[in-house]
Amino acid sequence: MNYEEFNDLIAVEDEHTRFIRGFEFPTGERFYIEPTFYTQLMIFKEIQPENFDKVIKQLKKTAFERKYVIFVNDFENPFIEIPGYKLLEFTDVSDPINVYFEDKSRGSDYGD
Repeated sequence: MNYEEFNDLIAVEDEHTRFIRGFEFPTGERFYIEPTFYTQLMIFKEIQPENFDKVIKQLKKTAFERKYVIFVNDFENPFIEIPGYKLLEFTDVSDPINVYFEDKSRGSDYGD
């Protein structure tokens, strides 16, 4: 899958992160995006297309400022962990710019 929102950055190929897309700024800051985070991002795009560019801009800004980031679906259960990288969820990107999104694509909370 091509993450076209990040075509302006350098794609990172890493043997430890074969299943996670990575990107690097020309100045060396680097971030990775878990597939589940990207899926969440695409669901957000469908629900709030008017705020999508704003979120992408904030995501890049956050990654640049924090230097080394992995965008994850759940920071308590990341797909990978790399020493020195910060784990951030969707709300870590959207909340600072007052864009709110409740991902209701999870299973039911009701028992049997």
